[in-house]
Amino acid sequence: MSIVNTQIAYILHQRAYRETSSILELVTKDFGRVSLMARGCRGKRSKIAGNLMLFTPLLVSWQGRGELPYLKSIERADLKAPVLKKKSLLCAIYINELLMFFLHKHDVQEIIFEQYHHCLYALANDNNLEITLRKFELKLLELLGFGVNLHSEADTGDKILADEIYHYYVEHGLVKSRDGMPTDGRYVARSQDGGATKAVYAPKISGNCLLALSGEQFQIIAENKRYLAELKQLMRFVINHHLGNKKLKSRELFKPVG
Repeated sequence: MSIVNTQIAYILHQRAYRETSSILELVTKDFGRVSLMARGCRGKRSKIAGNLMLFTPLLVSWQGRGELPYLKSIERADLKAPVLKKKSLLCAIYINELLMFFLHKHDVQEIIFEQYHHCLYALANDNNLEITLRKFELKLLELLGFGVNLHSEADTGDKILADEIYHYYVEHGLVKSRDGMPTDGRYVARSQDGGATKAVYAPKISGNCLLALSGEQFQIIAENKRYLAELKQLMRFVINHHLGNKKLKSRELFKPVG
């Protein structure tokens, strides 16, 4: 029987199972995302219920084979958990949901674990919550192989120009805005698909914002409401594409933030 001892982990989600047990979804440093059965954790005599906390670094041990091993032990790591309140807490719920959708079970992603860890603490101490979210989204997509190319125009390879406006097409890249394209960044082009013409969605983003992004000058973006709005629209568009028909429930909780 397989045994894993003292693995650093965070709980992403917990759901009730039968009368007194729960199924835990965790992200771990060395094993990726795992599902564990926590037996009797909801009973009155449970000794571990107080440790089943979201956004808290934990030391977890489990045993068993297959898709649902059972939890052997769980305790808080010797590291103070981030204090998340109000909008910071909602942002943390959002990134948990992102990982639940994007991470495959047992796919080890040590850097993603580290990015998640640092993001939680940044949310607790950073007034620029939107920038913290955008950084995490960009890095997550990059590490999963869905990186957003923001450094050059897709059709020509030309460098991004500060005074130009660009539209972003998933699986193609940035295209400079041209005469005849609608200015709202929504229905900006039409493509041929098996002889049928269909509308193509593509958000717009300014060259200045793209240059700040490529130079990792996030403070410039944080201080400019237009850039913040452009980047938020872009990331939502890209993430929605990769989610397909799935919907993020957390977005309904904090529409002004996420």
